[in-house]
Amino acid sequence: MFLHILPLALGAAVSPALLGASLELLARFGRRGVRMLLLYLLGAALVVASVVAISLVLPRKPAAGGSSIISDIVDIALAALLLVIAGVLIFRRPGPAGASAKPTPKVYPQSKWAGVGVLGLGVFMMVTNFSTLVLLLAGSHEVTSASVDPVIRGLGYGLLAVGALAPILLPLVWMLVRPAAATRDLGRINDAITRHGRAIGIVVSLATAAYLLAPGFGLF
Repeated sequence: MFLHILPLALGAAVSPALLGASLELLARFGRRGVRMLLLYLLGAALVVASVVAISLVLPRKPAAGGSSIISDIVDIALAALLLVIAGVLIFRRPGPAGASAKPTPKVYPQSKWAGVGVLGLGVFMMVTNFSTLVLLLAGSHEVTSASVDPVIRGLGYGLLAVGALAPILLPLVWMLVRPAAATRDLGRINDAITRHGRAIGIVVSLATAAYLLAPGFGLF
């Protein structure tokens, strides 16, 4: 099971938009940056938990040798979404260097509602991060369908959640470990992901779509 969901978790972790918003929050709120990043993480985590909950009501994949038309339709639908995402990435013209792929809604640091705004920002950024959501749902469907102990299943969900939330968890941990150099180091990482994120997104989307479609063609 873990070999199946690890690539999905890694693919879900590639999100320049989520990471860029995390760095912007740290820069904008200064000493309050870590607290605001925690609220941002909470908002994104609510969406991740909702996706995992949705996977619990989807038809489970059959055991080896079995078949389920409804489950196959779910896989085909997820694969089709990934192919659409890959097509958009392939044919979309890259923006100017340094331009953000997705504008981050403004949050005003001095407002007494800043915390609520950051929480909502976490929800918004994750809800509009379609490739991560599809990979998360595909992985959660794999975990839900696996014939494993509840503890192992929980670890599987946890791995996928950590992958989806990695662009927020990484800056948070970095700020706690190396606060003086966190913004500079994470900025370099974000620049690298921004440069290569399109190619990585295409490869991950196509590979995952092929993985979801393979059982229907009797490949495994």
